Amino acid sequence: MKKNVSEEIINKALVTYIAKNTRYLTQAQVYDTGDGIRLDAQFSIKESCYLSPGSGHFNAVEALMCFNQMLYVAVLGGINEHLFPFYADITPDYFNQNRRKVYLLEFEKIKFKKQINNNSFFGFTEIKPLHKIKDKIYINCRLGFGNTEKCDGFVGDIKAFIPALQ
Repeated sequence: MKKNVSEEIINKALVTYIAKNTRYLTQAQVYDTGDGIRLDAQFSIKESCYLSPGSGHFNAVEALMCFNQMLYVAVLGGINEHLFPFYADITPDYFNQNRRKVYLLEFEKIKFKKQINNNSFFGFTEIKPLHKIKDKIYINCRLGFGNTEKCDGFVGDIKAFIPALQ
């Protein structure tokens, strides 16, 4: 069942983006998929931090920023809803205070299939934890963005490490 991620959790997850006025994620829902979690999100980029004002199209820099925002919100929202077994005893505040600044990303496939209007668009990421290596949890992420809930304008697969906390 989809659970809305609260504004409080989103703000905690995206605190570094708020300070720079680059918070693009406006709403999110998180839920268990059986072998991981999924985050469905809505975005709005009123002013690009990368392109000149009025360009009005979604680009690779913004795609990465939006994916990062989904990843942070998915992890914190998943912890808040007790969807990650490996974070069973971790609170969102504890995670946020102890998270590492760097999440390691490995791009497998990313592809623009359609132009996306960045004034209002949708995104999703599905996170499947694979295994733990020392202080990191290795995950697979599917992601997509688009002007409809299909999110078929930009699609990709990314492998990442997220911090494991005790």
